[in-house]
Order: sequence, then C-alpha cells, then structure tokens
Amino acid sequence: MTMHPLLAALGVFFMLLGIGLSAYVVNTKLDLVEPYFNNNAMIIGDRRWWGGSSFKDRSMRQGVISMMIMFPKMFIWRGLLTQQEVDAIPLKLKRWIKAPLYFEIPFFLAAIAFCIGEQFQ
Repeated sequence: MTMHPLLAALGVFFMLLGIGLSAYVVNTKLDLVEPYFNNNAMIIGDRRWWGGSSFKDRSMRQGVISMMIMFPKMFIWRGLLTQQEVDAIPLKLKRWIKAPLYFEIPFFLAAIAFCIGEQFQ
C-alpha cells in the first residue's frame, strides 16, 4: 500500500479545516479587528473597493488584514502600517486572524510545487 491515498485524504482534511476556519474568522472576528485599522490608508482603500457585506467582500478584507498581521515588518517597511497599529491588537485576536493563513499558505505552496512537478514527469 502506498502513502498517496493517505496523504491525499490528510490533505483534503486539512484543506477543509482551513476553509471552515477561514469562514468562521470572517464571520466572527473580522468585525473585532477592523476598528484597529480605522486610520490606515491601505485598509480604507480596501474597504472602499471591498466595502460590501457579502462573504466574498468580507473574506477579501480579512485576507489583507491577516497578511498585515502575519508579515508586519514588510508592511511597516513599505509605510503601509505602523507598529502602534499592530501592537494595539490583542494577542488572542491576532492568533485568530492568523490561524487560517497557517493552513492556506502551505497548501498554496504545495499546489505550486505539484504543478511544477507535473511538468517534469
């Protein structure tokens, strides 16, 4: 028996877990974290573009905020975020906002690796 079916099932499980976690965070935690960025120019523009209350609009706003919290030094270096904005967010809320990315980033990188690997077989 090969490991491929087991790895595929494990991958599908973690993918569905990430999607469910992302939906939970978008519906419950986004309203708690957005006020911390009321004066941020990037988030103001993001709200102008994705300002609706649909799931798609909310998930796009949550994605930008989670990237800003996950990689703050990059956004601070570019002048799009201040350290005070990041420090004002409670640690527990930061963990909730970053949690979906812990599932999404590895699967994104794995999808790229599989696409590249398929070309060489």
